[in-house]
Amino acid sequence: GALNSSETEVFYEITNSLLGLAFSSSKVSKLPDVVSNEIKSTVEALREKLRIGEARMPLLRRSAAKASDLAIETLAPRMEDPSSYIMGKDKNKTRAQAEHDRMRREYKREHKAVSRELRIDAAFIESERRKEKDKRDSKAREARNKNYAWLEQEQATMNQQVAKGGGLLKGGGTGAARMKAKSGKIGIKRGGKF
Repeated sequence: GALNSSETEVFYEITNSLLGLAFSSSKVSKLPDVVSNEIKSTVEALREKLRIGEARMPLLRRSAAKASDLAIETLAPRMEDPSSYIMGKDKNKTRAQAEHDRMRREYKREHKAVSRELRIDAAFIESERRKEKDKRDSKAREARNKNYAWLEQEQATMNQQVAKGGGLLKGGGTGAARMKAKSGKIGIKRGGKF
């Protein structure tokens, strides 16, 4: 298979090393003829398969980034004249039929757009209505809580005056019921719950 230039250069070094073994001149490391012939045939096979020794393609610089790659993608829609545009589905139709279909599609698009706008408006109006209602309810709730607080304060004041016993207020509370129970007057049964 085709190799890139760096792999080819590595195999070139390997084949040169194999040839160095096969043709070594020293008597100590001399290989038998059978082995050296086998190495030569292996080197030739590698040269044929890997195309070692052929001129390789020079190194290339990476191309600089194109302006289109660096450009920020625009989100603005492309405005085109709808009358000049012919859809693929309208190509085999008569002019009148194509015009009719185009108008139908345009009507459908407009209808969807209006429905979408109405849904958005309805959601906005509903949220505003809820905010207004919450504001009214919170005003009423504040007034009610203020009244409850006033009533509780008055009740607490009355209870304090009765507890002091005498002065401004008399009666009420469990103290009066206990007194009646002791004296035997009507109002509470002896031994019953207050």
